[in-house]
Amino acid sequence: MRGRTYVALSALLIALIAGVALAGPSDATAKGSKRLIYEVEATNARLVREVTGDVVAYVDGVPAEPVDSFAWDGDGVTPIRGRVELKVDPVANTGKLKAKWTDKYGEWKLTQKLFVPPPHPTGLRVGPSASDTEFVTGDPVTTNVYLHGDTTAGGPVLPTVFNHLATWGPAEVTLNGRPFENPFDGPTPLWLAHTMTTVGVRGDDGTVRTVDGGIFNPMVTPANGVVDNDRLEFHLVFHDAPGPGMTDNFPPPLAFFYHLTFTDVEMEIKYSD
Repeated sequence: MRGRTYVALSALLIALIAGVALAGPSDATAKGSKRLIYEVEATNARLVREVTGDVVAYVDGVPAEPVDSFAWDGDGVTPIRGRVELKVDPVANTGKLKAKWTDKYGEWKLTQKLFVPPPHPTGLRVGPSASDTEFVTGDPVTTNVYLHGDTTAGGPVLPTVFNHLATWGPAEVTLNGRPFENPFDGPTPLWLAHTMTTVGVRGDDGTVRTVDGGIFNPMVTPANGVVDNDRLEFHLVFHDAPGPGMTDNFPPPLAFFYHLTFTDVEMEIKYSD
């Protein structure tokens, strides 16, 4: 098993789970204060995953390399049946993510109950003036931020995109009722999951476009992507932690990457006791 730089999942999860158990509810919760809750439901799923050559690695029969998991030109973007439900408290960083979908390999389920920040900023905010920006760091459930593009908050794999809600953390995945375990980051079998509830990024044909109508390519410039501010899109990915060696995947530091988007999205923000 390879060394990892993202999160030492085994030690970190043990510590976090123990900490959650020991800490109990926050003072605000204990006092019966109202909590801010985000609820997201999304359907009309698309798998964003194109095998780009002779497969040299699999995980439980699913191609792992070489795979392009962003496919900006729309090739490899496949409509599938799927549904996701996300309910989180962005102040307490608690909640639950549940997703189900079906692809050519069978029926998948993903469950996440713990939220952990990645090693990069979890968003870029504008303020206090339009000419000032500030990074959000160490926040695994982040609201109202920009990610990707040229923000340096997340890689330039997508245009600069406004996020109503973004989450990170370890997730359990099953395929056809059996654990689909992470073989790269032992000894824990969990995957690293990331969601975004954003403005629209992909067109009806699955493409990601530039402001002049071309296909988005961050190697040319990460700051020229176009988005649709009049609709919502939900993104769900899970993957292993970035390794020290390169692969023939895109993104290249990862041995396995699975990417879904959902185009029918309902989001509700409310207070709850």
